[in-house]
Amino acid sequence: MLIIRPMQPGDLDDLMALAKAAGQGMTSLPEDPEALLARINRSCESFERSQRHHDDFFFLAMEDTAKQKVVGCAGVYAMTGARQAFYAYRMMTTTHFSHSLNRQVRSDMLHLTNDYTDCSEVGSLFLDPAYRGNGHWLARSRYLLMGLFPDRFAESVIAEMRGWTDEDGNSPFWNAIGMHFFEMEFDEADTLCGVGSNQFITELMPKYPIYTNLLPEDARAVIGRPADAGRRATRLLEEEGFRYEKVVDIFDAGPLLRADLNHIETVKAIREHKALAAESLNEPAPSTQVIAANPHWNNFRVICTEANESGSATTAHGLELTGPALEALQMRSGDRVAWVPARLTSNVIKPRV
Repeated sequence: MLIIRPMQPGDLDDLMALAKAAGQGMTSLPEDPEALLARINRSCESFERSQRHHDDFFFLAMEDTAKQKVVGCAGVYAMTGARQAFYAYRMMTTTHFSHSLNRQVRSDMLHLTNDYTDCSEVGSLFLDPAYRGNGHWLARSRYLLMGLFPDRFAESVIAEMRGWTDEDGNSPFWNAIGMHFFEMEFDEADTLCGVGSNQFITELMPKYPIYTNLLPEDARAVIGRPADAGRRATRLLEEEGFRYEKVVDIFDAGPLLRADLNHIETVKAIREHKALAAESLNEPAPSTQVIAANPHWNNFRVICTEANESGSATTAHGLELTGPALEALQMRSGDRVAWVPARLTSNVIKPRV
């Protein structure tokens, strides 16, 4: 069975394997054991706290219990900019009009901004390719955590998507801007950020707006464009209600998406019922596939399973789960269980503007 639970120090080797599989560009999952262990320890400290803290980071592991192996991960930062400044570029349009020529000219400019400081941020989402098909509920487990414990998070939530690079890992946007100001290759800057050393951004990043029409065409073309491997993740975010607001990463111009916590589709769909043991301990008569969670802070766990919602308008509702499902959640019949339908149906994707 697959379960999602808080990451533990003993998961480091499996997490390193995931980092190697993720490859270049995923700064939140660096191929560095010390940096990864620091993230795990930070998460353990955050789960041990009973109140919100600016340094909170929650790292979730998807475990194949049969193999006792971590096969995926996902994380949530309670507050961006808690340790170091959070920079991004906001694309803004300026219009100039010449009366003598009777001509109007529009130009796009990249403005360095801290607009998303103090937001919560979801990220570090990666799944072993052998387990494809489970990424949607791995991603949604973060929103269950946030929706069940909203006092631990900000009202606004963002997600940074990896920007587009070519087959050799070259970033046209970095080559057009970053390389000239940092005097290093994209890989080096990416690695430094991955291990938490991004003070150089504050020190060296140009502070004045940059006109995009001065950039090469290939650099302009990738502004706001996610990496090819990140399209599915972008789609999942958009299904949840995240929107691109013309804010991009300062290194590779990957899009930053934002949503209000209370408007995230999974958060809106959360229900809490009494957990009930199904009549058969192994095979119930399922009617719904659900993502179910143990809603207790000190024992947060998530599974995706078949279940029956029982009850009527005049009787108490409950969620019937199999014995193995209850065991995976470390719950007993009669405990409170949180759940959402396994598939989102209410959200309509709107085109980017």
